[in-house]
Amino acid sequence: MKAVPTNDTIVAIATPPGSGAIAVIRLSGPAALVVADRAFKGRTSLAGVPGSTVHHGFIVNGAGERVDEVLATVFRAPHSYTGEDLVEVGCHGGRDVSSRVLFALVEAGGRNAGPGEFTRRAFLNGKMDLSQAEAVMGLIAAESRAAGRVSLAQLEGRLGRRVSELRRSLLDLCALLELELDFVEEGLTLLARPEIELRLKATAGEIECMSATYSSGRLLRDGAGVVLLGRPNAGKSSLFNALLREARAIVTPHPGTTRDLLEESLVLRGIPIRLHDTAGLRDSQEPAEMEGVRRGISAATGADILIVVIDPEDVPELNEITRLRGRITPGQKVIWAINKQDKCKTGAGPIFTGAQEGEQIVPISALTGAGLHDLEEALISSVSTGEIPIESITITSERHFKALKNSLRRLDSALEAHQVGLSNEFISVDVKEAADLLAEITGEITSDEVLNSIFERFCIGK
Repeated sequence: MKAVPTNDTIVAIATPPGSGAIAVIRLSGPAALVVADRAFKGRTSLAGVPGSTVHHGFIVNGAGERVDEVLATVFRAPHSYTGEDLVEVGCHGGRDVSSRVLFALVEAGGRNAGPGEFTRRAFLNGKMDLSQAEAVMGLIAAESRAAGRVSLAQLEGRLGRRVSELRRSLLDLCALLELELDFVEEGLTLLARPEIELRLKATAGEIECMSATYSSGRLLRDGAGVVLLGRPNAGKSSLFNALLREARAIVTPHPGTTRDLLEESLVLRGIPIRLHDTAGLRDSQEPAEMEGVRRGISAATGADILIVVIDPEDVPELNEITRLRGRITPGQKVIWAINKQDKCKTGAGPIFTGAQEGEQIVPISALTGAGLHDLEEALISSVSTGEIPIESITITSERHFKALKNSLRRLDSALEAHQVGLSNEFISVDVKEAADLLAEITGEITSDEVLNSIFERFCIGK
C-alpha cells in the first residue's frame, strides 16, 4: 500500500455529516496556521496568536468571497491532539456550508485527510500508543456505558502501561539470561533456576488473566448476538417487537410471514444486544421461504445466545427441536421461551424434560408482556459478567487478544525448555519473542500494514 505522507497539512470535517448547529473542520500539520490564515479573515493573523485560544472571523474562498462566519481555535505543537500545529474551525453545521468551508481550506493548501489520519499522526508523534489510538474509535463507537468505560480506561493508557511493564519485565529477564551465558565458563549464576521458573510463571499468569477478559470485552464492544428461532407462528416476531418496544417486524396470523433476517439493536442493563428475528423453521418448497430458513440457521450458528420460541401446543415442534440441537454450537447459551401463556393451558410441561444443563426455560406471553421481564433477566444473566471495576483492564480487541495468546504460547515454550533442562540460550529466544509480541499491542513494534489496517477503520476527520 502507498505510504501515507506525514509532513504536509491535512484537513477534514471532524463532525458527523448532516445538519446541526455547528460543524468542526480540523487542520493539522507543520503549515496548519499558514494554510488557515489564507482562508481565515479575522482581527489578527492566526500565525501570531498563542495556543489554546479562540478567534472570531470569516472563511473566504479563493475568489475572496465570504463563505461563513466562524470561530477558529488554535493549538500549537506539541500541545495538540496530533502533536502538530492544529486549527479547529467551527462553522455553521449545514452540509453545504461545511463542505464549502472545507473546500476553501483545501484551496488554501490543505490536503484532504484519509480515514483516521489525525489519530495516526497522534500515534506517530508519541501522543498515544497504538492501544490508545484504537480506544479512540472504541469510545466513539461505544453503544453502552460499560463499553464507554472500558474504552476510556484504554484511552487513558491503562492497558498500554501494563503491557509495557510486562514487556520490560520479560526483557530484563532475557538480558539476565543472555548475560549469564557470557560467564558460563566462570560458573557464575545470576538467576537461580527456581527464580527463572517463578518469573516465567508470574508473567504468564498475568497475561492469561488479561486475555481471559476478552470474552466479556468482545460482548461489550460488539454486543451479544441473539437469535430468535422457532416454528412458524410460534411468536418470534411478536417477541422481537416486544423486546424492542416497537412494531419492527410484521405480525400476522398466517404462518411464514417472516421471510428475511431482521436485525435491530438494543441495550439491556448496559449490555448491547444485536437481536435477530428469523423465518419459521419448517420444510418448504417456496424459494423465498427456503432462503429465509437458510439465513436463519446460518445466523444461529454464529450467535452467542439462542432464544427458541415455543408454542407448547404445537406438537410438530418437537421434531424441529430435535433437528435444532444438532445445530447448536458448543459454548452457545440457549433460552427456551415458552410463548402464548395467555391462552395455553399445558404450560412448559413434558416438552422440556430433555433440556440440557445450563439451558434456561422461561414461560412468556409476547402478546400481553407476561414473563418478558423474566426473559430479559435470563438474557442478561447469559451474557453479563457483572460490573467491571473501573481499575480493571478488559481486552476488547481481537488483535490484542491474539498478541496476548501468542505471547503466552512463547512463555509456555520457554517454561518447557527450562523444565527439561535446556540452556538459557534456548529460553531467552522464546522470552524475547514473547516480549516482541506484547510490543505489537502498544505499537512499539509494528508494521505499516498493521497501521493501515487499524486506521482504515476510522472515520475521516478522526
